[in-house]
Amino acid sequence: MTKGELRGRMERLLRGIDAADLARRSEMVAKLLQETPAWKQARIILCFLSMPHELDTAALIACAKRSARRVAVPRIENDVIRFVFLPGDRGELPRDRWGIPVPRADWEPFSLRPGARILAAVPGLAFDRSGNRLGRGKGFYDRFLKEARGALDGELTAVGICLSEQLVDEVPHGERDQRLDGVVTERESIVAS
Repeated sequence: MTKGELRGRMERLLRGIDAADLARRSEMVAKLLQETPAWKQARIILCFLSMPHELDTAALIACAKRSARRVAVPRIENDVIRFVFLPGDRGELPRDRWGIPVPRADWEPFSLRPGARILAAVPGLAFDRSGNRLGRGKGFYDRFLKEARGALDGELTAVGICLSEQLVDEVPHGERDQRLDGVVTERESIVAS
């Protein structure tokens, strides 16, 4: 199956999941992620803000805030993903053309500094047990993970978070695709070998 075919299949699958079921299962993913060593060691959580028909990260963000971890969320600036720290009083955010909440440009920027244990909760349409991930085709996270891994030398753990249906036998991947350190669904935590 090609990347395009798998994207189409996963987008149709996600659109067919009931909102209440999606919310319940998203909370289960957050709970399982909190049980991982990566979560327990992390001081900073990089977490996406959910678009419609995507795993809802609200519970995950709330858990991080309650446990005194700092949360940084992505902003796309000039086709580059940048992270900014999520303030406690963020209010309602405007949404872009895909329905993704857009963080404000004046929020405190996150920077890649050695010494900070970071867990990146990475979005995607499909994942496999080897840590391969299928994104939406823009390469934002692949470029960011490559840069972050080079700058942080082992201090960043990248974990894909998804619903169990998004875990497939094999995700098509190429040399530019960054392999993840693990995947967490509402049913299981998988550490890539």
